[in-house]
Amino acid sequence: MSRQLQQIRQALPHPSNGGARGYPVWLRIEQLAMHQVGLPTTASASSLSRWRTRLESYRINGNSERSQLVGTDLILLSLVCTIYPTATLEEMSIFIYNEGGGFYTTQTISKKLRDLRVTKKKASTEAYQAYTPRNLLREELFWTRTLPLGVVGIPRFRFIDIDEFGLELRRLNRGKGWGLSCYRVRTVGNYTKETKLTIIFAIEPGNPILPDHQQGSVARPRRWIYVRRVSGTTADDFASSCNSICEEIEGASFIPGTDEFRVFLWDNLSAHMSPIVYQTVEERVGPTTFRILARPAYQPKYGPIEYKICDIIQHMRFQSQQQMNLDDMEAAIYEAAAQIGMNGSFDRTFAHCGYSVDGTY
Repeated sequence: MSRQLQQIRQALPHPSNGGARGYPVWLRIEQLAMHQVGLPTTASASSLSRWRTRLESYRINGNSERSQLVGTDLILLSLVCTIYPTATLEEMSIFIYNEGGGFYTTQTISKKLRDLRVTKKKASTEAYQAYTPRNLLREELFWTRTLPLGVVGIPRFRFIDIDEFGLELRRLNRGKGWGLSCYRVRTVGNYTKETKLTIIFAIEPGNPILPDHQQGSVARPRRWIYVRRVSGTTADDFASSCNSICEEIEGASFIPGTDEFRVFLWDNLSAHMSPIVYQTVEERVGPTTFRILARPAYQPKYGPIEYKICDIIQHMRFQSQQQMNLDDMEAAIYEAAAQIGMNGSFDRTFAHCGYSVDGTY
């Protein structure tokens, strides 16, 4: 190929750079249409034949073959990017040389990677774990089996998704100030990392059978939020929060037709899988039967609560102030949790994550 890689040109060169700009795409379409109806055209027969195959112009390289990193060496470069995506430029060069190719500088390899549109991205071990055979099997079982493996047969209004997250106010701390060169600028911070807030948040989609004005309906779904001034969540803390949710459902807020059977969804955090949590939720005696179903590992897209936590954090960013203390933060968190989820937002999020309204999957 005289124009190696046959990549579409990103932008036409400026006329001041010299050389031919070529025909624009709109003119090529016009010339082809004129030729088709028998009108004379300014383009040659070879150009018209080429335009019928492709309208975009390829990247120009002076009409000469490239001499570096071509042929087998280019295949080796593509291969090392596929099988070893975290390799450095030096390791790529060594790989090509050890496999019988030439020895290239990092500048040459970097330029060739740009030509191939290969960019360096942040590596993710979570993305790797999500596609291991074991976790792919767990994902399949989640959507194709009944309890205790999957969600088949469970309408989405019976789910309660729960998770925890931490918040600390650090971005509003100003790191610089004006003062004499012989003195430090002293400023009051918000609070330290050791006293950050840990929030346990749970939501339900709401029952579509209930009227919109009733608590627990799609328009007014229930949510549960617990804020603690500690760092991290222990199994005892999580079990205590689950017990509070169960007591509220079994108590005054019990909704006939909805709360006779409920299923907790959460991720695979070790605190969630503790025996005390299962004992608290599944072994209780009352009007409601509670079950636990862990979501597929490394698949946050199946957790509606993950999206709503992002909504709370986004709301907090707009409400944060420079001199907030812990009491102000707690009040803002409760306010943010009350603001989201109205008018069917929770139900739409559950539907977006794949949970069926009637339990068929």
